[in-house]
Amino acid sequence: MIKKLLRLENLKLHFRSARGVVQAVDGVDLELNQKEAMVILGESGCGKTSLSRAVLRLLPRNVDHFSGKAYLNGTELMGLEDEEFRRQIRWTRMSMVPQAAMNALNPVLRVGDQVAEPMRVHAAADKDKALQQARTMFQRVGVPVDFLNRYAFELSGGMRQRVAIAM
Repeated sequence: MIKKLLRLENLKLHFRSARGVVQAVDGVDLELNQKEAMVILGESGCGKTSLSRAVLRLLPRNVDHFSGKAYLNGTELMGLEDEEFRRQIRWTRMSMVPQAAMNALNPVLRVGDQVAEPMRVHAAADKDKALQQARTMFQRVGVPVDFLNRYAFELSGGMRQRVAIAM
């Protein structure tokens, strides 16, 4: 039996702007099964990033309307308290990889430390354990482990994207 990984029902996200209300996401329904990939594409400004940010509940201050349901492995996400969502879901079970990975990486920190940081914060791992987990994540996404000590500007765009995925 195919298990549903992510399901969105009538997801809406509207913003206030100087020109009025913008319906960035307006009634999106989708289902993503485990071991499937999905591409969301469209013109610049059509709401792709807004959709991702809505699912992760990373909402800007100018939200006019936000509604709908989102389920991750059958758990309804919108009903979770903010702190519970932050601890159990965001950046642990679900995250977003930015289009411009160079902008997501800190230019003055080694990329290995940046991948280890969320593990130290969310999993309360010590520095050595977090770096070991970062090494494992680099291997999973195809980044050579000797890149742990490099800075973002020393990596190609594709490698930066992989580092962002490892995070």
